[in-house]
Amino acid sequence: HTGPYADDGLNDPMVDEYIGFLLSKIKETVCSALNDLTEAKMGYGIGEAKNISFPRRYVMKDGSIKTNPGVNNPDIAKPLGTADERVSVIRFDRADGKQIVFVNFATHPDVIGGAKISADWPGILRRFLEKTIDNSSCIFFNGAQGDVNHVNVHPKGGDSNGLTKDFDDVARGYSHACHMAYTILGGVLQCFEKVNFVDVENLVCKEKIVKVASNMPKPEDMEEAYRINALHEAGRDDEIPYSGMMLTTVVAEAQRMIKLEHGPEYFEMPVTALKLGPVALITMPGEAFTNIGLALKACDCHDMVVVLGISNGYEGYFPMQDSYDEGGYEARSSYFKAGTAEHLISEGLDLLEGL
Repeated sequence: HTGPYADDGLNDPMVDEYIGFLLSKIKETVCSALNDLTEAKMGYGIGEAKNISFPRRYVMKDGSIKTNPGVNNPDIAKPLGTADERVSVIRFDRADGKQIVFVNFATHPDVIGGAKISADWPGILRRFLEKTIDNSSCIFFNGAQGDVNHVNVHPKGGDSNGLTKDFDDVARGYSHACHMAYTILGGVLQCFEKVNFVDVENLVCKEKIVKVASNMPKPEDMEEAYRINALHEAGRDDEIPYSGMMLTTVVAEAQRMIKLEHGPEYFEMPVTALKLGPVALITMPGEAFTNIGLALKACDCHDMVVVLGISNGYEGYFPMQDSYDEGGYEARSSYFKAGTAEHLISEGLDLLEGL
């Protein structure tokens, strides 16, 4: 949310220059890693990071569904879903004495806010971990975080310290990002010295191109979609009869309709799985809902499954079937038809079992 644009369709010289810089750094990183190969041993473990990730979709007392309905909103009835509070850790102890710590946790990195470039709490976590564990490098991957974020709608005591209400009714702040990083670091340290070291004799990788149906709009909805988008593009959001997250929702829905007005009818996307001994990693090229991650982690053919979100591409949200029935920001803005999440689970489990 606070990273620079990397979309080459914007025709912006500054963006194009940044993409060239980014690609050169990725190449440099890969070459550096290949030139730095050495013997190592691997261990894995799971810690916990409690009370920093929360469902962001709620049932309201009138039966409607809202994403980020606001802190202490008296109309909240109950949350939809639960957060996965597991911190997955893979530790590599290199022969040269350096340790590489792979960390995986799932929640939105949308805590700092504003328009300055920042790596948010994942970047802060990396800095904290590398200061805490001597001679270490941290690699972080977010998990299935499409329907969870940092917002505690019923804060107590000092829970709201360092948070300020933002444009979309979501409270954000740098010090809270630090708090989240400290909490996840705690989850790493819970298991770091007690990881299960295993022999890894080979590495297996498989990829599948998954075909999913497009969430194309109905022709009768297009006039209103163009009207809302035109008002938004002209800076006239005050003329759209919504505020806060509902305004964000109707604008995103209108933009989705315009983008998909003429198709395509289907999308193809890569799902990749990697096996390191008893540990498997699987990628999703977008923002998977928590239940996708839980279903894939439940695969009993590996001792630990790590789900990597927004990997090998960014295709938007993958909401569960019931989210389309309920409504809300993620389903209304998603480029994919209902059933996509369940299809990805089925394909992902097939890929994991095939390793």
